Amino acid sequence: MHTLTHSTHGKSRVRVSKILRPREKPAVEETHRFLEAAVEVLLEGGTDAAYTDGDNANVVATDTVKNTVFALARDTDYDDLPTFGRVLANHFLSRYEHVTKVTVAMEGHTWHRLLDCPHAFTGSDAEARRVTVVAERGQPLRLADGFGGLMLAKTTATSFENFHRDAYRTLPDAADRVLATVLTASWAVNGSADRDDFDAVFATVRGALLTAFVDHHSVSVQATLYRMASAALDATDAIDAVTMSMPNKHHLPVDLSKLDRENDNVVFQVTDEPAGAIQATVTRGR
Repeated sequence: MHTLTHSTHGKSRVRVSKILRPREKPAVEETHRFLEAAVEVLLEGGTDAAYTDGDNANVVATDTVKNTVFALARDTDYDDLPTFGRVLANHFLSRYEHVTKVTVAMEGHTWHRLLDCPHAFTGSDAEARRVTVVAERGQPLRLADGFGGLMLAKTTATSFENFHRDAYRTLPDAADRVLATVLTASWAVNGSADRDDFDAVFATVRGALLTAFVDHHSVSVQATLYRMASAALDATDAIDAVTMSMPNKHHLPVDLSKLDRENDNVVFQVTDEPAGAIQATVTRGR
């Protein structure tokens, strides 16, 4: 007989939104907040018999998981995604004794207030907040916050020179180039079980990352990534490490000489595939 070594089940892409209503004035006069996320909940533990013996007694139906997400969205007072993720993870672990581990992954859709109207919003699918919460029986709750899909570019104060030479190198040195990327960043938040300032930590880390992106001459994506991560760690003691991905979305100068034109670093061919894959984790020094 073969051995089942790991299993998990749950529901993914549960898309839920919530309006935060003060309920102190008529709806058209009060200021609302609008939160939206795609939620995934995965449960581990206690269901081996469903696989090996066809016994479904401990299987929490994925439809039940979906219903629970909507019910807790209504029952819980939360104003940020990490808090809601923590509520979900703790609920499933405490309600089902056979479950040993719960992983909640959330991708938020960002809504920004439109023209200072208290109940109108505009949004984009580009940048998304990403939150992962892990609740494991007998272990402290773990929560990682972050974002992905943030497009960044610098059109000067960026270069790439003196990199390794061998028979396969064809890329020339660039003293003044376009640096373009789509930033993904994540960080574990210390003391996640009891915090109530996730949005403040998020704003601090994100702000530090972006400030560091623009405040120096970049000699490589690698050097810029390290500078950005270091700035985030210096900005708050709520995190001890930052993991980042900064793929290099190439903007290559077009040779216009055959068209009797000079290209003085103004016209580029955009090639996002293949992209340079640049990833790193930077940890606080002790």
